[in-house]
Amino acid sequence: MKSTRTPSFPRSGSWSRAKAFGLALTLAALPVALAVPTKLANLPISVEPNNRLLILSDAGIQKAFPSGNRPDAVFLSNDSKVSMTFEWRDTKLATADVNTMLAQFPAVIRSQVPGVRSLKQQLLSVNGNSWADFVFVAAGKAGDVRREMMITSAQGRMLVLTISSNLADYGKNEVDVKALTSSIRVN
Repeated sequence: MKSTRTPSFPRSGSWSRAKAFGLALTLAALPVALAVPTKLANLPISVEPNNRLLILSDAGIQKAFPSGNRPDAVFLSNDSKVSMTFEWRDTKLATADVNTMLAQFPAVIRSQVPGVRSLKQQLLSVNGNSWADFVFVAAGKAGDVRREMMITSAQGRMLVLTISSNLADYGKNEVDVKALTSSIRVN
């Protein structure tokens, strides 16, 4: 991950702190303005990089998910309070069946997640692909937990993006999360 540093400026001459600060802001914004889609390894998708999100390495994924099925890619908010995991499952899912997920999947969520307080579902279109989107809130040990599952078909298989956080932490990171989700392109 590239880090953006504020450049050093000479103290003499016509440079004022305001000019230096303005130039630093412009330079810091360049990576976002020039972002190009980046293919995620082992996944049939690409996303536009966001310098406010971190991506876990394979070793980081193994450490964060020590047993069971591991996601294929994991992004974290800068404060590490929101995780976004991508899984390309072996489960078959045709593009035409994404819409039927809206009626079928809520029962699965309610049976597997105890204490669901709210559950909303909708069909989203992201860069030409249909996604079944499920947002639910359940009680957690440290407050309400918000989870969002976005499901689509990728090469005839189920692709799942799960966004997890406490309810309050999601609100603090929502802009960055939405920037990532709106940049997803299924290849």
